Amino acid sequence: MKRSKIVLGLLSLVLIVTASVILVSKSQFFDATPSSQVFIYTEYNGTYFPYTVKVVYYPGNMSNINMSMPSVWPVTNSQQDHNAVVQTSCKAILQGVNWDLPAAQIAGGVSIPLTTPPTQLPGANVMGVKKALVMLTQMVGQPLGVTLADNLLFVEMDSLPGSIFAINPVTGQIVWYATGLASYAMNNPIVWNGIVFVTVGDVGFNFANFVHYEKGQYDQIVRGMGYGAIYAFNATDGRLIWMRFTMGEAMPAPAVYNGILAYTTGAGCFVGVNASTGQVIWMDRFAGLFASMSSVNYYVLPNGTPLFIGGFTSLSKPYGLLIAVNGYNGEEVWNATLPAPNEPYNTGMGDVPPAVSQKYGIVVQSTVANAEPNGTVDTMLLAVNATNGKVLWVTNLGRGYTPPAFKGGIPLIVGDTVYVGIPSLGSVAAVNLLNGSIMWKTRLPDLQIPPSYPGGPRGSPTYYHGLLWIAAGQYIYVLNPHSGKIITMYYVGGRFGIVNPVIAGGTMYLANSYGWVIALPLSQIFPDWMNY
Repeated sequence: MKRSKIVLGLLSLVLIVTASVILVSKSQFFDATPSSQVFIYTEYNGTYFPYTVKVVYYPGNMSNINMSMPSVWPVTNSQQDHNAVVQTSCKAILQGVNWDLPAAQIAGGVSIPLTTPPTQLPGANVMGVKKALVMLTQMVGQPLGVTLADNLLFVEMDSLPGSIFAINPVTGQIVWYATGLASYAMNNPIVWNGIVFVTVGDVGFNFANFVHYEKGQYDQIVRGMGYGAIYAFNATDGRLIWMRFTMGEAMPAPAVYNGILAYTTGAGCFVGVNASTGQVIWMDRFAGLFASMSSVNYYVLPNGTPLFIGGFTSLSKPYGLLIAVNGYNGEEVWNATLPAPNEPYNTGMGDVPPAVSQKYGIVVQSTVANAEPNGTVDTMLLAVNATNGKVLWVTNLGRGYTPPAFKGGIPLIVGDTVYVGIPSLGSVAAVNLLNGSIMWKTRLPDLQIPPSYPGGPRGSPTYYHGLLWIAAGQYIYVLNPHSGKIITMYYVGGRFGIVNPVIAGGTMYLANSYGWVIALPLSQIFPDWMNY
């Protein structure tokens, strides 16, 4: 893959944050104290923001106990293998806490009641239920799940301007939140060394990009009609530490390893920065490619060198690539795609965050492929050698109508098994990591699928206490990981987009497309869970 190096400092906006502090006498939102602090940011390093970034901090809502949680959340879904299980010593969380927070409402959107039928969603009467569900997920609530680290629960909200919340995981009270980000915030926040990183961007292409497409000028196409940016906030109080605008959207979540933060953009950029300062270390431009929602992951070579890995879409052959770069200098190490005769389709390979098995040295990604004129596609699972990008195996998980928006399911690796959703079929599959053989496939009941509905599940399952926990549609499904048998299903309502359940102790944390952040006791979802 042809790569051009961009001069360090180009597009960079680093250091010097202008802020003012306002003391507010009383908070309106879940504030247990009589006062809060407000920090206002209008520019950074002499470059103005498109919207005023406002951070509201409620110090009295922070827990005064150490919950013994990890201090980092380095990649989407917490771990390289995407299993979002967090250790804690907090007695309340171990027992199971129960609360919900209308975060979209606080961000200036509307937290729609979870029992609302899709026919009453914004625009459903003119665009239909399927499009209304997808648009709500992309523009109001939260497509992905939450982040649990540093004794706080972090969640982004799309509601314009984009926002991020830091929440007390026991009480559901807001510790701080920031609004006025440059665009939609639709991924997992990443946490490292007391800093929370948020990337923002939108799904659109402006008219100039259509002209480039018609002329075959694919190298000039950039995804993102509005601003793309990455923000670094203090995890404790929300103060802005640094920010950078990006070339094209920055919808995927970054990854952080050994102080290097790597992110991808809608212009085909792969960028590594100093996580503490935002200073550019390396920047690559893969012209003709763009990232969609394929959040960055990493693999550490035996010599200690990290490889950052991201998925990209291309508008010409091969139509999609996994690219791995050296984390220290940005040099491309390998790229991989579906081998012929399979052909990635649409944003498939640019959508799904790859899962990494550090133990076996294998990278796994799902994508749609082999589109037919009748609107159907195959859902393919691809495994490559993490060191050299050699394709190890490809498995066809089944054929169905093309899912809208995010096309595949995020893989979860547990030992030598991959668990992954098939959105076009409303199913979950278990696949042998070492040879790609399908062990079982299970259709999730009451999960409506394309062409009339979006389908699912898109988020990765969570493996915990010998059970597989899956958020899809309006439900939490609990499956036997060995047989795929459905043990129970629990109605939540609203819609789960690309949500992975985050589990700590006896509590599950979720975000919902309807604009809610939710904490549920596992005993409420499945009363007999502790016996497994």
